[in-house]
Amino acid sequence: MIPAMLTRYTIYTLLFAVFLLCPSAQAEEIVVTNGEWPPYTSKEFKHGGYATRICTQAFAIGGMDVRYMWMPWKRGYESARSGPAMGTFTWNKTREGEKHFYYSDPVFAPQTVIFHTRGSSFDWWTPDDFGHLRVGATLGYLYEDELRKAVNRHGGKLEIAPTDEINFQKLAAGRIDVFPCAKEVGLYLMRHKLPPGSADTINYHPRLLLEATAYLLISKRIHNGPDIIKRFNEGLQILRDSGKYDEYHFESLRGEYMPQ
Repeated sequence: MIPAMLTRYTIYTLLFAVFLLCPSAQAEEIVVTNGEWPPYTSKEFKHGGYATRICTQAFAIGGMDVRYMWMPWKRGYESARSGPAMGTFTWNKTREGEKHFYYSDPVFAPQTVIFHTRGSSFDWWTPDDFGHLRVGATLGYLYEDELRKAVNRHGGKLEIAPTDEINFQKLAAGRIDVFPCAKEVGLYLMRHKLPPGSADTINYHPRLLLEATAYLLISKRIHNGPDIIKRFNEGLQILRDSGKYDEYHFESLRGEYMPQ
């Protein structure tokens, strides 16, 4: 007798293959904004990065073709909220967002850690523990208010930059002392965007500042938005059950989606 787990895995693998090899001739096109957040999402990466690939395949399994409009995050959000885009990928859940968008099931969960100068005796339990330092932050991120309160309480300084890459340049140059960033994003930037040797001066603390949850958003302007979300969620679950979801992540960790 074939083990039950193997049977279930085989069924989902076959379903996955059928959905992708036999696309519907009348697949609905969904226009979604996307932005630069490598290695999760990037126009320059194979498949747009592994998170984008997950999104694309979940749509495909649900019988939909997705077309991405690559643009800065804030503009992409507004384009999805007001038009012409139908949705946007990838965002955290907020009260404001829920007024305008339908949210998918969680697509992935980036883990934010604190990067700091290597060799320093840095440790922390709450943001108050580094509130006396020069703290870097990226414009528009969720943690900004909490960090601002910590530096105001303890005499530090919060420095806002437009991108994670600029914050890593400042950290490597000694212009800031600590910087919170999604771990996979930070490691990518250190290895591929800093001058040779600069990454050797930076380390990260293993304690998580936060584990966010990233979602696909579909505008409430779209009359069949709930149906789009339902079909996307079903495709996402099939990806998980088939093992393809984890496979895409492991491929990314091996650097297989990097620009050539």
